[in-house]
Amino acid sequence: MKQFLLLLFVACVSASSLPPIPFADDNPIAVQNSILANVNGQLISVLDVKKKMDVAFHQHYSHLENSSQARLQFYQNSWEHVLNEMIDHELILADAEEKKIPLSDGEIREEMELRFGPNLMTTLDTLGLSYEEAAKMVKDDLIVQRMTWWFIHAKAMKQVTPQEIRQAFRIYLKEHPPYEEWNYQVISLKGDQSEELGKKLSAALKETGVGPEAALDLIKGMDPSSQVSSLLSAKDIDLSESHREILSSLETGTYSDPVTQKSRSTQQVVTRIFYLQEKNSHPAPEFESLSQTLRSQLMQKAVAEESTSYLEKLRRQYTYTKNIPERFTPFSQR
Repeated sequence: MKQFLLLLFVACVSASSLPPIPFADDNPIAVQNSILANVNGQLISVLDVKKKMDVAFHQHYSHLENSSQARLQFYQNSWEHVLNEMIDHELILADAEEKKIPLSDGEIREEMELRFGPNLMTTLDTLGLSYEEAAKMVKDDLIVQRMTWWFIHAKAMKQVTPQEIRQAFRIYLKEHPPYEEWNYQVISLKGDQSEELGKKLSAALKETGVGPEAALDLIKGMDPSSQVSSLLSAKDIDLSESHREILSSLETGTYSDPVTQKSRSTQQVVTRIFYLQEKNSHPAPEFESLSQTLRSQLMQKAVAEESTSYLEKLRRQYTYTKNIPERFTPFSQR
C-alpha cells in the first residue's frame, strides 16, 4: 500500500508538471494534463476525460468536427460533469467486478460498430483512440448500462405501480381543478341617477343586441360619464362570488340586468351592466390522456432517488479521491 501511494504521488506530480499538450493540427487548444481522481485504484486524468469528450463530441456534434472554437467550448463546459460521471462509472464497475457481470465479445463488437460506424479504424484514428482503448471504453459503458438497469431502473419500475399513478392523477386534479374562463366587459354608470339610467340603457342594449363598443354612442348619449371597460378575462375561481353569479346566468353575447351598489372607496352609487362575450370551459383531463406523462414523471423521480441511493452506497463501499487544483483550467485557447 505504501509503495502504491508513493507511485500515485509521483504520478500526480509528474502529470501536473507536464506542459500543455496540443492536439489540434493548427495548435488552437492546449490540454493541461493532471491526475484528477483515484477510484478504487483506477486513476482518471485530464486526458482520460478528454477521450470521453472526444467520443461524445464526435457522436453529437460531428458537423462541428473541424471547429476548434466549438470543441474548446464543449470541453470547458463539459469536463467537470464528465469527470464526475467517470468517477460514478468506476464505482459501478468495481461493483460489477464483484458481481461477475457477463458480457460477450460479440456484444462489444456490435456496440463499437453502432457507436463508431462501419469505418471503425478510420474513425478511431480520427479520435486518437486505439482499438483496445475503444473496446474497453465500450465494454465499460455496456457494463455500467447493465448495472444501472438492474440496480436503479428495475428498482424504480417496481415503485411506479398503477396505484401510484392513480394517486399522482388525484394530486394533479387537486392542483389543476377544472375551470371556466370568462371574457366580458362592464358598463359603469355613476351617480344618484345611475340606477334609473341603467334600467333604460339595459333595455336599449338588449333591444339592439349590439356589443358595448358598437353601442358606445348610445351609452354616452344617456350618460356622458359612463365608462366601458376593455375586454376582461378571468377564471371562475378568480371572480368574486357576485360577479361569478351574474356572468354564469348570461348567454354569450347578452347583457345582464343593471346591478346597483355603493362604491366602498367613495360611497358613490355605481350601476354596472355586464356583457358576456365568451365563456370557455376547461374540464378536467381524462386519466388515460395523462397516465403516460404521470408515469414518466414518477419514473424520473424514482430513478433519481434510486441512483442517489445506489451511488452513495458505492461511495461508502469503495475508496475514491478527487483532486482538482484550485482555479484549474485543463483546456485553454492558445
